[in-house]
Amino acid sequence: MTFRFPLVLLLLGVVAAPSFFGCAPGCQTDVCVAPPAVSVVPPVPGDGPWNLTVFHVNDSHCSFLPEPARWRDDRALVGGVVALASHLAEQRETAAPSLLFDGGDFMTGSPFGAMEDDGVLGGAWMDMLNLLGFDAGVIGNHEFDLGRENIRALAARATYPLMALDLRNEQGDLEFPVGPMVLERDGLRVGVIGVSCEGLLEVCAEPRVKGLRMDDQVETARHWAAELDPETDLLVLITHNGADNDTTLARKLNGSGIDLLVGGHSHTRLNDPLLIGEILVVQAGSKMKNLGRLDLQVADDRIVEYDGRLITLLAEGRSAASELEAAVAAASARVDAEYGRVIGELAVDWRRSSRRETDVGNWLCDALLAAAGADVAVLNSGTIRTNFSPGPLTLLDIHTMLPFGNALETFEIDGAGLLHIASVNAAAAENGEHGILQVAGLGYVYMANATGVEIIEATVGGQPVDPQRVYTVACPDFVAMQSEVYMNMAQPDTRHVADSITDVIIEAIESAGKIGAAEGGRIIRK
Repeated sequence: MTFRFPLVLLLLGVVAAPSFFGCAPGCQTDVCVAPPAVSVVPPVPGDGPWNLTVFHVNDSHCSFLPEPARWRDDRALVGGVVALASHLAEQRETAAPSLLFDGGDFMTGSPFGAMEDDGVLGGAWMDMLNLLGFDAGVIGNHEFDLGRENIRALAARATYPLMALDLRNEQGDLEFPVGPMVLERDGLRVGVIGVSCEGLLEVCAEPRVKGLRMDDQVETARHWAAELDPETDLLVLITHNGADNDTTLARKLNGSGIDLLVGGHSHTRLNDPLLIGEILVVQAGSKMKNLGRLDLQVADDRIVEYDGRLITLLAEGRSAASELEAAVAAASARVDAEYGRVIGELAVDWRRSSRRETDVGNWLCDALLAAAGADVAVLNSGTIRTNFSPGPLTLLDIHTMLPFGNALETFEIDGAGLLHIASVNAAAAENGEHGILQVAGLGYVYMANATGVEIIEATVGGQPVDPQRVYTVACPDFVAMQSEVYMNMAQPDTRHVADSITDVIIEAIESAGKIGAAEGGRIIRK
């Protein structure tokens, strides 16, 4: 593998380079004008011959081990770094000269990613990723779950470039000072640009990203595309925006010279690439269960033909280089030693949902309600990351289900405010703008129509909500910080209850022993 920075970057340094070209990405002056759109013939699906193959993954979330494929009748083991390395080597036998990209969110999902090595949380996980041979990747939102200092240390530990060209620090410099690059493959010159997660500052807890600011992604991408396009045969933009936002971004970037957008964030399995104008958009699901493969015929500074697909990373019988297998074995033993203990027995299915009340959400909220001694408890559906079937529950299971390390807090609100929260939650269930809050203590019935939602009945502890009474609400600190999103209200003053909702839930499971169904019927749509 070789890569080359544009000459001007070598002379000036990548952090200072944007101002050299007239204006920095994200500037608000009329000097920064996007180049006019250029009419380009879109690529077409074809059979080759191919002269470049792009492999890609995204949202691996520390999934270094395979897991049973719940969507398959045989529950075959799928995913993990050994399976990825093995399938990648096999696919390269039939591929053109290739590149491997990561669409971000490699952190958070397994306790292994929070284990300390050389003073860096997740250091051993980054070492494992280094062994996979990535050519470039981007910084996603979950990379900040352990704080700015830790992700800076992880990025420094990476042996491949991790980019976030839209993310700046307090001094206005790039938070991750890795500029765009040109990679060469068998005579083809591929420019690579990377941006982070659109809205990152809104989806991350404020203390973890405090002081950062984001440049406009369209301006950033167009700026660097204009610099790299004259000296490259292909331009690739790696993002962590989600498939919907990537299609919008691709429409805005048509005519910029960018040919391919490799994405992440939404965990979308794009079995076939999306063609947006002349830009291809790809994404490969999550948790290293799929490897994206995109075969390309590149000619005349554009993609002429393409063939894209996802390869399911079946793990049975797969092997990899001894160094990687040894790293996996050591990590597995380390996690088992610390998190393998059985703490309870699940007697029912736990299935998560972002749009409706769930049994797992009800049980978890009941536990938070009891721990906080509150009147109401709410939990954002997105913090519940795993489904479980009946059987034993281990410490690892709960840390995998609730991996974010959020604190438990309480705040006070009057009954009128509580009714407003219920209304906002009902609207979220209808419009899907974000996941709903699972609830305990609170129950409500609502109606939906063309103009919105109406709460027609609401109770706390079985009694009608009193608009004048003050109620205590328990929630993760993330929900309080994101109160404008989840409750359409200013961030409330909170009282700290516990450092970790994960630990609260572990204690509740240990105390219960056997977990049955929680009482349902808390959120009812008429």
